[in-house]
Amino acid sequence: MKRSIIILLVCLPFALSGQRTGFSVTGGVGTYELSELKNYHNELLERLPVDINAGNYFPPYSNFRLSLFREMANGVRYGLVYGYSTSGAHANYKDYSGYLNLDQTVTAYQLGISGSYNLLKSYFFNFYVYGDLRLGYIRDDVNLNILTSYYFDNSSLLLHAFSPMGELGFEVLFNLKKLSIGGEVGYLYDTGFKFNTGNANELEATIDLGPSEAIHSGMSGFRAGIKAILWLTPMDVE
Repeated sequence: MKRSIIILLVCLPFALSGQRTGFSVTGGVGTYELSELKNYHNELLERLPVDINAGNYFPPYSNFRLSLFREMANGVRYGLVYGYSTSGAHANYKDYSGYLNLDQTVTAYQLGISGSYNLLKSYFFNFYVYGDLRLGYIRDDVNLNILTSYYFDNSSLLLHAFSPMGELGFEVLFNLKKLSIGGEVGYLYDTGFKFNTGNANELEATIDLGPSEAIHSGMSGFRAGIKAILWLTPMDVE
């Protein structure tokens, strides 16, 4: 995340040469498809030495987006965008003999270009449609911990993938001098590249964490958030 922010700041002098320059921050929630990772989680549950009922795993995720852009007089906007989102799955079991924890933490880092068009221009209110093209790095950290008086298992596995993504949506903004606030709604489409197996750490491991078949990223889903824009150059509204 720090590297992506640095890239945005390095590009700032270039952006300042435009008609109107802004820096936006968006935070919200969304949904993942992640059907293959859900099946993988169920597969791991079946390998455990005790029966655990799966809960609400991979719930609506939190997401965070940064964008540095410039907007031309005709309402066309273009720039750089960075996105971060995370979700996961958790299974827990505990009785008098010990405890068991099984966790999957899915994190996505996305960097790319964005474009939008202002369909409704006024001094106080704007309505944009937007589209992003981003390259995502998705990682799934799998961790298993079992501790009893007679049994011990501490193991982890990393699955990761690079996957191109695209997002379409709209945003509504209310303008307050050098600050605009509002919200946006969009749909993210993930092309779904295959996960590769990364580092594995096993300490007295007896349960295999590896997937039995290929798993793809599956980050597609809807997203909504609250947005704030800091205008770095004065507004030029006709």
